[in-house]
Amino acid sequence: MLVLTRQDLEALLTMEEVIDAVEAGFRQYAEGGCLVPLRLGLEVPEHAGSLLLMPSYTRAPEALGTKMVSIYTENPARGLPTVLAAYLLNDPATGELLALTDATFLTGIRTGATSGVATRHLARRPVRQVGIFGSGVQARYQLWAMAALYRLERALVYSIDRAGAEAFAREMQARFGLAVTVAASPAACLGEADVIITATTSSRPVFSGAELGPGVHINAIGAYTPEMQELDEATVKRARVVVDTYEGALAEAGDLLVPLRQGAISRANILADLGEVVSTIFKSVGCAIEDLVTARLGYEKALAQGRGQEVRLG
Repeated sequence: MLVLTRQDLEALLTMEEVIDAVEAGFRQYAEGGCLVPLRLGLEVPEHAGSLLLMPSYTRAPEALGTKMVSIYTENPARGLPTVLAAYLLNDPATGELLALTDATFLTGIRTGATSGVATRHLARRPVRQVGIFGSGVQARYQLWAMAALYRLERALVYSIDRAGAEAFAREMQARFGLAVTVAASPAACLGEADVIITATTSSRPVFSGAELGPGVHINAIGAYTPEMQELDEATVKRARVVVDTYEGALAEAGDLLVPLRQGAISRANILADLGEVVSTIFKSVGCAIEDLVTARLGYEKALAQGRGQEVRLG
């Protein structure tokens, strides 16, 4: 079994190639070449945490694996990331464990890459300015994906954590060489953005749909349970909605389930899943195929470059 650390994956993977791998994975999903059950979740209310298991299988190229991810919202106060994860990659023919990899970085880069695929296919105009709600780890991957695809001129960030937003702005401006400004209000963050990104764990809408300009593309990636909601009913009702997978979104996406329950929208408001768009709100709750194709890419590159550590379990 090959063990790949976060440092290994950071050295092996680029955002551009993960975007391409995720796009190919969704194309295969649309063609019926994947098995992706709903993720299994276990809540740990005593510690404000949850544990998720996400298995998947692809037929061509063949790959099999499972991600185990924990989400503990109070971890930052403990000096730990909110999201911690590991990935198990198996031989699809025998079930033999091929690799154990860090999946905290893997989760971040594949989620950013999935938004990259969605924006590539759904954005209606050149992307020069983005507005980002949230200043945590995933917000960084989201901006990385946009910077990998487009010649960005400006980014605005709004967060209820003002200090976090200021740190985000300094770090991202230095990394990508573009102007990153902390917005004073949600409306200011919307501004003249071509793409809006919501990357929060909010249970209430983070901006008013009445203040949203026409033709904007939204990547809503933070709300992954029925109780979470980043988008209000007005936003969802006036948009063309694309999801990563129908099954996952209709079981877990509070951004859609709340307006569906209230009768503000119907199932017909959801135009497509991302696989159909590949062979505009993009609503993502995460799909195991994204992890599998990214883990497989990292494993193949590690073998080619001689990275990682071989470990025998028995």
